[in-house]
Amino acid sequence: MKPPEFVTSPFLPGEDRQILMDKGIEQLEIWLYDVIKIGLLQYDFAEQSVFEISSRMIDAKLGGIARRLRRLGTLNRADPDWVEQVLRILGDLYLLVSAFKNKKELSSGLITSLYSLAGLNIKKTDLLSLAPVEDHWLVCGVEFEEEENLRSRFTWIMGAKSKRTALLLDFAFGRVDFQTRYLFRHSYQGSLYYYPGSFPIRAHLQDPLVVRKIKTFPASFENIEKYLDVYAHAISLNPWITDFPVCIRNVTLQKSGEKFLMVDSGGQVLPVKNSPDDLWPVYAALGLQSCSLFGIWDGKEIRILSWDDGFVHQSL
Repeated sequence: MKPPEFVTSPFLPGEDRQILMDKGIEQLEIWLYDVIKIGLLQYDFAEQSVFEISSRMIDAKLGGIARRLRRLGTLNRADPDWVEQVLRILGDLYLLVSAFKNKKELSSGLITSLYSLAGLNIKKTDLLSLAPVEDHWLVCGVEFEEEENLRSRFTWIMGAKSKRTALLLDFAFGRVDFQTRYLFRHSYQGSLYYYPGSFPIRAHLQDPLVVRKIKTFPASFENIEKYLDVYAHAISLNPWITDFPVCIRNVTLQKSGEKFLMVDSGGQVLPVKNSPDDLWPVYAALGLQSCSLFGIWDGKEIRILSWDDGFVHQSL
């Protein structure tokens, strides 16, 4: 399945790699059909079972797809939402297959997003040819993941003047530390270069300098409805967005059974993903007092990373 058109760009793979990736997509499509034929409840999604197809994706330079496949093996069948979680991943994978097969119908931005999602790594030096966003950036939340010898750091920042939010994604192998250090609640001045795509979120901060801390979240939505409108627009441009930043002011945390809800001033709610053990200290500190919450929305629940009541800015 050779691409009908070959475009030379630092943000797209070379012709040979495009052909290799397309062949991997063909293998993925066959595997997806096999899963459906066998049935979700009969198919063994254990880590060893998905190892073969994920290895094929690695060989086809589709590392991003391989990671999504490996996630299937980590899901707990005893979870009442197991079927929904599996269907969500499989649905995203099928959408990827469909997009690859119809690349000539996609916008250039969506094609770039597609290849990045599939596993193409864009060099940070190539980003420097793009127009940067100059600003002071507040670190709103930092998360870490680890898979074998690879550690990933997710740093979410927000611009004081631009009001834009970005994800700084960094990797470290083995015992080597991350190249740049970002601390929660610290502010940095620098040139921000967004990775190209149909709705850019990931970015690179060039030559960051520590500056005086920004007191509170520079940008927040006044209610959940306005935030969800922006989220819907983002998804319409890039349907594979899985983690979308959210910051809403004048909200409260409320208990609902075993879980918590984030409630805005108009009574609209978002379910909270964090464990009750993590949220009880925040709930005790705030009571019914309103605050601003920053977190990550996955389309179903918000994972709160930090909060600000006007006096203190704390992480979870």
